[in-house]
Amino acid sequence: MTYNTVYPDDLQCPFCNEKVTSGVGFRFGCLENKNYKPGEKINWEGAVHRPETRPKGGNIKSVGYFNCDNVKCKSWSDCFPDVQQALITVKNDVIEKVEVYKGPLSGEQFEIIEPVQGGKQKARSPKK
Repeated sequence: MTYNTVYPDDLQCPFCNEKVTSGVGFRFGCLENKNYKPGEKINWEGAVHRPETRPKGGNIKSVGYFNCDNVKCKSWSDCFPDVQQALITVKNDVIEKVEVYKGPLSGEQFEIIEPVQGGKQKARSPKK
């Protein structure tokens, strides 16, 4: 599976608060195993890309995945770290933010949160 990786300077493991240095894998833009840093522009041109067309305004929020680099972290078991989720926010084609994500997931890997894909609507809590 081809993906890209972003290396944020300030992402910390929610279990041990250690800085995550191994990056966050994601699947949007041109999928070319490219490394990015926050503030860099996403490449949407290429043979293999996701979604099929560049989102309006170059804005997208998608789930990415990372592992804690600290082998003493409680997220590690049997010599392997648990996979954790991050939310990657892109505005005007530029990676704006990468943060730990604990929100709802559909079960789809590398889920695109915004814009909503394929006419799917996210469930919302009723207003009180």
